[in-house]
Amino acid sequence: MNDDSLIARYRYGAQYVGDFQALRSDIAAKTFIPHQVEFQPPPRGRKICWLDCPYCYGGSAHDDGRRLSKSRALEVMAQIAQGGVKKIIFAGYATDPLNCEYIDDLLRATIDSGQIFGFNTKALKLSEAFLGQLSRPDIAPQSYMSISVDAGCNEVYNAVHDVRGNAKLYDRVLQCITRAGAARRANGNLFDLSATYLINGRNHDVAQVQRFIRDFKAAGCNMLRFAFAQPPRGIETADGVVPTADDVRLYGEKLRPVIAAADSAACTTMLVDADSDHDIYDKARTVPCFARFSYPTVGFDGWLYHCSQSSAPNFHGMAIGDLNSDDFWPLLYDYDGERLGDYFSACGLRMNQEGCRCDRKEHVLNARVIASGAFDDLVVK
Repeated sequence: MNDDSLIARYRYGAQYVGDFQALRSDIAAKTFIPHQVEFQPPPRGRKICWLDCPYCYGGSAHDDGRRLSKSRALEVMAQIAQGGVKKIIFAGYATDPLNCEYIDDLLRATIDSGQIFGFNTKALKLSEAFLGQLSRPDIAPQSYMSISVDAGCNEVYNAVHDVRGNAKLYDRVLQCITRAGAARRANGNLFDLSATYLINGRNHDVAQVQRFIRDFKAAGCNMLRFAFAQPPRGIETADGVVPTADDVRLYGEKLRPVIAAADSAACTTMLVDADSDHDIYDKARTVPCFARFSYPTVGFDGWLYHCSQSSAPNFHGMAIGDLNSDDFWPLLYDYDGERLGDYFSACGLRMNQEGCRCDRKEHVLNARVIASGAFDDLVVK
């Protein structure tokens, strides 16, 4: 499964839009179907995430206590599938998708619908029911699990994620991924299993990197990706949490040979520096924004948002609508297709007012659509 398309996706090379003029026509006619929908399942309990990572991109998220019920979540999932969306990504904004009491049901519904699934998670806990779904022989190709680890031992894991005490969380994650690797082998490797490592001032030691590589290759991963944390929105970070541009260069020079030496056909191992590749280091946003049309997001409060990085109650001023009461497709198509210039202008203004912040895939998507020229007469670059 480690072909060029897999590697391109992990290098932010996914082509969410194939024909830019067709995208414009479909937006005007309200016939576009998103490349994928991100679903951020509501967390169990009052604490919305297992950890309080200091580099969390959603660290400034508000929580007003609203949640999407299991029955309504499954109804929305069915609407998304029936409308033709081929891919569902389970992730979180200041949350973790596996910290949801009905995540097993959501995964089952996705596979039953023949859709590709993706998970972006810390993977501190995997249920037997969840592992059973991962073992199924009818998983759609290009499905994946991506686990954020960022360390090579318990002590460094706790330091990187601001965990107090001596909990052996690195060992717990490694155990979970070993079980997921066994599920992957059981169905003939039908999904990709990757582990990610965000390099910063607390974990850039060569020995840490080498141990991480050894452990997660043995656990059954077929992809290991090293990258650098992005500056989060709305919060200050301590020294070493998010690398400076100089840090990125120094860490890259030191670790690139180590990472390259570990690369193999069975487990692609690579370092990705998207900020340098696309000149987006510490850039707030790229507008006009086309995320709504490529990967809208269901937030943990049950609202529909433009993207994964504006998916909390503090972004209701620019949100698309409330899925607790309204259906997916009427909300997604709720704009004036004959006045797209006005739509993009108003949308950009709200985004600036709300202070949203693109992640890397959003910067890359928006930049490519803008560069195509397909919308030049509608928007000011």
